Amino acid sequence: MKIFQVTQVRVIKQSESPLTLCIQVSGLTASAGWTNPRLDNSEDPDPDDAVLAFSFDADRPTGPVIQVLTPISASIVVNPANGADAVIVSARSNSLVVHASCFVSPEPTPPITTLAVGEEDPVASTRALGEEDPVASTRALGEEDPFTTLAVGEEGPAVPSTRAFGEEEPLTTLAIGEEGPGPSTRAAGEEDPVTTLAVGEEGPGPSTRAAGEENPPSPIWGGPFGQY
Repeated sequence: MKIFQVTQVRVIKQSESPLTLCIQVSGLTASAGWTNPRLDNSEDPDPDDAVLAFSFDADRPTGPVIQVLTPISASIVVNPANGADAVIVSARSNSLVVHASCFVSPEPTPPITTLAVGEEDPVASTRALGEEDPVASTRALGEEDPFTTLAVGEEGPAVPSTRAFGEEEPLTTLAIGEEGPGPSTRAAGEEDPVTTLAVGEEGPGPSTRAAGEENPPSPIWGGPFGQY
């Protein structure tokens, strides 16, 4: 029995010689439960012409079903002996026509590949990321051009160095703050002139008095009741 409505007809030309067509049809049934969808050309009014006529049929349900429009589809492959100028598919409420100019060719299948992502085109490659072009390289990041195995900060312009940071030029192993003009191992505050006096006793005359007693020294001594 014909279904309720045809909604889409697609004709794919699979080959030219012999002519092979794949007809794919979608439609709607008036209720759920329709089975065995098919395209039937037994009622084609002129089977020898170049217009292929099909009826979109299916088996209606036999028991209680939901009364709702339900999608259904069918397909068929044919080899028309007299060519095909058009394909007509009919249902109870309508019919659709596809002319030969609207037949489509099958989509080409992409070639099988086992290449990793990023290696597909233009030439297969197994090089690591960043080494693809222009020349393959296994150098570490930062060593590509010019070629170098120097550590970061030692590339140029001077001769490579393995000296510690702050000792590159001129060569020195002096502690920070002692580099110039002359090396010194004196404590902070004693560099020039040489002295081993404590801080606050450097000049004009050495003193071992406590802070606040340095100057001037006094011969007069006082007591709780005045001078004597």
